[in-house]
Amino acid sequence: MRYLTLIIVFSFSLCFSQKNKLPPAEKKAVNKTNFGVGFGVARSVVFLSRNIKEFNDATGWTFNMIYGGHKLVRFAFDYSQFSSLNIEPTWLDIKAKTYEVNIQFIARFKNIKSIIYPITGFSLNQFNGLFTGKEDFQNLREKYSSNTYIKSNWFGTNFGLGYEQAIGPFKAVLSYKMRVGTSDVNAKVNIMDVCYGLGLRYDMKASTPRHFYRTIFRKTRNRYALDVD
Repeated sequence: MRYLTLIIVFSFSLCFSQKNKLPPAEKKAVNKTNFGVGFGVARSVVFLSRNIKEFNDATGWTFNMIYGGHKLVRFAFDYSQFSSLNIEPTWLDIKAKTYEVNIQFIARFKNIKSIIYPITGFSLNQFNGLFTGKEDFQNLREKYSSNTYIKSNWFGTNFGLGYEQAIGPFKAVLSYKMRVGTSDVNAKVNIMDVCYGLGLRYDMKASTPRHFYRTIFRKTRNRYALDVD
């Protein structure tokens, strides 16, 4: 975990130092950026303070979208849904989902086909399962009744690192994320989840926000323009 944190910090430094070392150039309006849609698989601890068993990660699929990238920053939305998981004997038939909004800081390699990017953002995490009350080491029976289906939502702050490689018209994407949040036991901020992802994405060209706004504004202005002699 310590080495992964150092890699993430180093990547942030690389990204911003790269931005400062760019030679001055003439400013040119950029009208197009990237819009990408992708699918993949994900593997997650789901809820680390509850899922303390080794090799008990949940596997699922993920859908993601990115917007931006013509500069050094782009935005990403990720949705992940995991297969049923048991944390026996305390939790059974667990169903977990994650909704994320992230910012990615892009650092390009010389061959342009490879990109590494630190990730930060926010997530809404759902953890729903049957609480049996057996071997309740967290003493959750003070909060939940035994043999009751419990629905839990917790908010997390994401920190991670991504890598992508262009393969023809597609991008192969590999990501690592840590989610930091407040435990439902001691109300302290801890690492609540660790998640790995692997997938493919297809990028298309889209208008930049500035170009889109200027195009709409120009059309509206021309539509209602009056010729005055």
